[in-house]
Amino acid sequence: MRVLVTGASGFLGSTLIDQLSMLGFTVRALLRKSSSLANLDMTKIERVEGDINSKDSLRSAVKGVDYVFHLAGVIKAKNEAEFYKHNAEGTRLLAEAVADVSPNLSRFLYVSSLAAGGPSSSNKLRTENDPDKPVSAYGKSKLQGEMELLKHKQSYPITIVRPPMVYGPRDKATFLFVQTVARGLMPIISASSNEEGHKYYSFIHAKDLCDGIVKAALSGDERITSGEVFYVSGDETITYEGFLSLIAEKLNKSPLKIRVPTFAVSSIACFLTAFGRLSGRVFHLNLDKLNELRPDYWTCSNEKAKRILGFQPQFDLMSGMANTIDWYKHHGWI
Repeated sequence: MRVLVTGASGFLGSTLIDQLSMLGFTVRALLRKSSSLANLDMTKIERVEGDINSKDSLRSAVKGVDYVFHLAGVIKAKNEAEFYKHNAEGTRLLAEAVADVSPNLSRFLYVSSLAAGGPSSSNKLRTENDPDKPVSAYGKSKLQGEMELLKHKQSYPITIVRPPMVYGPRDKATFLFVQTVARGLMPIISASSNEEGHKYYSFIHAKDLCDGIVKAALSGDERITSGEVFYVSGDETITYEGFLSLIAEKLNKSPLKIRVPTFAVSSIACFLTAFGRLSGRVFHLNLDKLNELRPDYWTCSNEKAKRILGFQPQFDLMSGMANTIDWYKHHGWI
């Protein structure tokens, strides 16, 4: 069977392609002319050039495929409009392209984000029954992408997967944390709403997420109805400080802990946002990301995915970070 993967050049997309190839699928990868091929084994894919915002190229890309795995999107952008252009409008165009030329699609699997649901207000894990309350432009744009796609849930089967923070080999975002700790620093942002002073997060290793994605896509209609949402997460929640401490342990480092007050983070975010607008650059810390840093609980439950999809993560955080850091070391990143 032939599948289309968007966002194929990213660390998650390339990990998914590896897994799909091992399962015997013929993988068609949607790539821009400028897409980096560093993460890809070109012998495993059928390359199709296109852009998530070009409906003509999307119509060509989806023609003749049995499954669509939609991972393309942006996690940082110059402004809110850019988030919506890629995460919402791009999803709308892809959904319409499928409706136009591949209405007999077996399933459209959309990888959204916990950010579309939003944070929890306490240590109670977010579930699929909780109302969506995104707090950032990124989260709102991912939720809008879901809504655009769900307009077609009667036309072809749709499943939405919402992961929390994803880490693993090839991931540049996690590498920033590892690199900071490797340099002997551990900046800790204190919580604002709980007495313990900790921020809590759910995580998932990329390979576990890809396993959940495949299970969600291949589950028959008798198991899940079109339009269902699943939080696909690891079993553990961990504090931000605990996460950095785990990294330090795997690196055999004793970094200097620096407590960063909330007002300092806000000031830096304001400065970087203003500087970014002048320079045309987008920094990892900005005012929109600040909206995601403020909440103390970014956690979700994987119970529905376990119960319905048979999902079971293979990595805990300790083994997952060991796997990730070993990859960074082997490839000369640290």
